[in-house]
Amino acid sequence: MHDPSPMSATRRDPTSALSGDGEPPLTTGVRTALAWIEEAVYILVGLVLLAAAVLVVVGTISALVHAIRAGQSAVSTGILLLDRILLMLIVAELMHTLRFVVLRGRIVVEPFLFVGLIAAVRRVLIITAELEHQSLGGRALTNQLLELGLLGGLALALAVSIFLIRRSGPGGYDPAQAGTGTAP
Repeated sequence: MHDPSPMSATRRDPTSALSGDGEPPLTTGVRTALAWIEEAVYILVGLVLLAAAVLVVVGTISALVHAIRAGQSAVSTGILLLDRILLMLIVAELMHTLRFVVLRGRIVVEPFLFVGLIAAVRRVLIITAELEHQSLGGRALTNQLLELGLLGGLALALAVSIFLIRRSGPGGYDPAQAGTGTAP
């Protein structure tokens, strides 16, 4: 039934301005713009992670050359290399996670747990190396040992978390399918 009142002439049908999917064009445009911005941010973060990886490699080579020229012990040089390799693993895992987020459109927890586990192990190695080269006593030694204990507990908690997530069944993170672009 048609309303002949003057107000009905200025009133618009709310569905007349909707796009084909039932959303107003402005909403569709905003969603599209936000998706482009999100992709640009992911690309920017990926480039920054790539730059970080290159800087870690260059820094590792430089530190290795310096350690050899300075005649540092093989243990110190090995610890330096192991520390830098673990740092590269952290950067690589973050890049892998970013790729997974871009391809699948969702964030999963497991890769971040791996990054935390690698970081905890890396810090344990650094503290252990520091303890070997320093003669700490009293409060400083207590603090170092306390940090080692807390990092060990953290590593155990992260490992248990990873185990529980993997045990939870399908629908979780599958690194084998991270690069395929197929949904689980």
